[in-house]
Amino acid sequence: MTKKDSVLILVVDDDSFTRTHLCNLLKQAGYQIAEASNGLEALASYTRLRPDIILLDAIMPEMDGFTCCAQLQTLPDAEDTIVLMVTALDDQVSVEQAFAVGATDFVTKPIQWPVLSQRLHRLLKANRAIRELRQQTEAAQWREAQLRMALEAVRMGIWHWNLLSNQITWSDTLHALYGWEKDTFDGSYETFFDCVHPQDQNFVKSIEQQAIANGVDYEIEFRVVWPDGSIHWLASKGKVFHDPSGVAIRMSGVEIDITKRKQAESALEIRASQQAVVAELSQKALAGLDLTTLMNLCVTLVAQCLKVEYCKILELLPDSEALLLRAGIGWQPGLVGQASVSTDLDSQAGYTLLAQEPVTVSNLHQETRFSGPTLLHDHQVVGGMSVVIHGRECPFGVLGAHTTQERTFTKDNIYFLQAVADVLAIAIERQRIEDALKASEERWQLAIQGNNDGIWDWNLKTNEVFFSRRWKEILGYEDHEIAHNLDEWMTRIHPHHLYAVRHAIAQHNTQETPFYTSEHLVRCKNGSYKWILDRGQAVRDENGQVIRMIGGMMDINERRAALCELKKVQAELQRQNLRSQLFADITLKIRQSLQIDTILQTSVTEVQKLLHADRVLILRLRADGSYIVLQESVVPGLPMVLGQQINDASLAESYIEQYRQGRISAITDIEQAQLQPSYVKWLQQFNVKANLIVPVFREHQLWGLLIAHQCTHPRQWTKWEIELLRQLADQIGIALDQSLILDKETRQRQELARSNQELQQFAFIASHDLQEPLRKIITFGDRLKNTLENDLSEPGRDYLARMQNAALRMQTLIKDLLILSRITTQAQPFVWVNLAQIAQEVLSDLEVSIQQTGGSIEVGDLPTIKADPLQMRQLLQNLIGNALKFHRLQTPPVVKVYSQIFSDQSEKVCLCAETCQIIVEDNGIGFAQKYVDRIFNVFQQLTAVHPQLFYSLVKETGKSTLRL
Repeated sequence: MTKKDSVLILVVDDDSFTRTHLCNLLKQAGYQIAEASNGLEALASYTRLRPDIILLDAIMPEMDGFTCCAQLQTLPDAEDTIVLMVTALDDQVSVEQAFAVGATDFVTKPIQWPVLSQRLHRLLKANRAIRELRQQTEAAQWREAQLRMALEAVRMGIWHWNLLSNQITWSDTLHALYGWEKDTFDGSYETFFDCVHPQDQNFVKSIEQQAIANGVDYEIEFRVVWPDGSIHWLASKGKVFHDPSGVAIRMSGVEIDITKRKQAESALEIRASQQAVVAELSQKALAGLDLTTLMNLCVTLVAQCLKVEYCKILELLPDSEALLLRAGIGWQPGLVGQASVSTDLDSQAGYTLLAQEPVTVSNLHQETRFSGPTLLHDHQVVGGMSVVIHGRECPFGVLGAHTTQERTFTKDNIYFLQAVADVLAIAIERQRIEDALKASEERWQLAIQGNNDGIWDWNLKTNEVFFSRRWKEILGYEDHEIAHNLDEWMTRIHPHHLYAVRHAIAQHNTQETPFYTSEHLVRCKNGSYKWILDRGQAVRDENGQVIRMIGGMMDINERRAALCELKKVQAELQRQNLRSQLFADITLKIRQSLQIDTILQTSVTEVQKLLHADRVLILRLRADGSYIVLQESVVPGLPMVLGQQINDASLAESYIEQYRQGRISAITDIEQAQLQPSYVKWLQQFNVKANLIVPVFREHQLWGLLIAHQCTHPRQWTKWEIELLRQLADQIGIALDQSLILDKETRQRQELARSNQELQQFAFIASHDLQEPLRKIITFGDRLKNTLENDLSEPGRDYLARMQNAALRMQTLIKDLLILSRITTQAQPFVWVNLAQIAQEVLSDLEVSIQQTGGSIEVGDLPTIKADPLQMRQLLQNLIGNALKFHRLQTPPVVKVYSQIFSDQSEKVCLCAETCQIIVEDNGIGFAQKYVDRIFNVFQQLTAVHPQLFYSLVKETGKSTLRL
């Protein structure tokens, strides 16, 4: 806006002459011009063009200049636009009103161009200056904000101390460094000095005086106490300013919060101190300091380092139910070594053992995990922490530190306490190992002196071997008769075993085996050899090289002999177990079926597999004394015997009697045995070389023979094979007995079922067919009573009542019998049945129902068929009776019964059958098609019956069937 052609002026006047005149003058002066004739146009032009100056007429139609100026002030960035009010009104009220609505200046008409030109020039210059000042102010505010953010980021503040007035001024950020709210500092030096920590006030005063007196820079670190009581560290650095005469007049400087740095330095110091304590305790432990002294030193140093009043070491007792106060500091006299703490969850120590991790407590009175033991409450303990002292197999105990003040322990404190506990754990474990080594050494000496084994100790560097007295006694030598060198050992090993012994030692030395173990023969003094068990283990140096081997030698000569005998017994037992298992398996297979053929076939197959025989037979004894081969299992290539009848004299009555007595025949070689030539010849035709015969009994009678043949070579039958075959023959007999019992039971069950079915069929038919005649008796009895009761004598009425009661009872019995007999009946043999006659008998039975319903029955031509007359009568009676019963309301039932011969061959039941169709139609209520599979089952009833039922009877020679 330094050039006129860059300034846009909006001229607003309703007088077109005045507006045009002003526009020409302004254009000549180099300004850009826009025009508006009223206030509304002016607002629209301003919004569109954003002019720099508005020449606004005060009096205009539609919207005057005052209203337009007031609305301009509400538009964005309107405060930067110059509004010069132009009007003929020059009274004081109009002037004040113009400035009140936001006008920048006021010009009266008639307008003097020189005056207006100067006014515009001055207003533009002033506006430019205001904008520059505003920009500078905003820049200064931005820099101040940046400085404030920087000071706040580094927690730094700026201060100025007037030494003459003793007043201090400082930045807003400095309030936060002293914990004050903004604008709460009164500016006095005394207020500042009261915030300084009492222990640092003299130091601060002294440094200030030195800086003022000597003119040196002021630099100090001190503590301040915040209003909430917390302590913070500040670092202050300043400079003293003097007047021309050299008098100190003020100090200016900065302060920064160094609390975190001080805390970090303090933490580092504490950590260094804690590490020093851990290092000292580690050195003491490595130096072999006794455990009690080390524990007492631990609790003392821990209490000093953590600045707590109490420290303790609790040892877990063997029963794991209590912890003993093994060492401690700060506790009441007499408690150390005597007091104990429970390991349950109510104690901090017990909770620590359970958690297996450090446990800290800021305030024991507010703790919810546990209540704390009496030991802590008696000493007014509030805060504390505890860690586990771990052991190799189980924890040794708990290390704890406690204070009477509420305190939050840091992670460094926890790490320090755990490090001390780890040092104690290492020392305790080392002590245990040393004690174990000492006990082991004592046991070693006792073992050498009293063990029945011979002990040896081989030094591989010198090849010297120590042999105990017992080692020499085992071989029959006196103590002085064997020197301590390796040859005394190796030369006595049996030559056949020497390589194995050297190999076992080499394997152990190369760590292929964890121990050296060998059983071998060693030569005794008398020249005999005995079995010994030699065992040992290598001792290695830090490089893993074997330097010694220590072991023992046991005399196992007697044990070896007993072991050989035991192996024989075990082998025999194993064989017996195997035989028993095989026998059980075969028995199970034989008895899995109760069918005789299956039993016998399974028997010969399994026996052949078990005995590895070439052929196994089962012979059945016949009434004439001959045998027939019922089953056979034979290896391929040998002749078959199955089905043959044997009448050989060798198996005649004399042999049969022996078999009845339980005789078993085991022939190793038929040619060497004293057998009849005919029998030998009979066996040879089947290539038999050896055989084994066992009788089979059923119901204590000889039933047959179980025979095994060996055909490739003679065979010596062992005792267990003979016994096994005998037992299997017994099992076959038992299976045969069971099969016989099953056959008898099956026949009896079938006969009983047949009898029950006939009885049930009779009960069903009788009960159903007797209902209609009985219903007639009841109906006509009721009619007789209703019409002629008064004509009857007293005895007659009594007879009638008795008859009706008896009929009702009989009706109840028939219904019960019908319910009892509702099962499917088995058809009887069919006879020729005249269906027309059956239909008339049924209509006679249903006469009452027909009359009661007003129905009509039309019977057409019906054939004579081969069927069960009772079933056919029952069928027609049920169908016609149901048609009468389930009729439509207000519609008398009409039932049609007729037959039809099929002419289409495809409609026949079978191609060889002559088929006719019996049709029963009615006009009743019917039934849904989905019930077609149920409606014709016995005792099935639906809410509706289909109006037309089709039945087909298939006539065939010997049988007839009913088809839907």
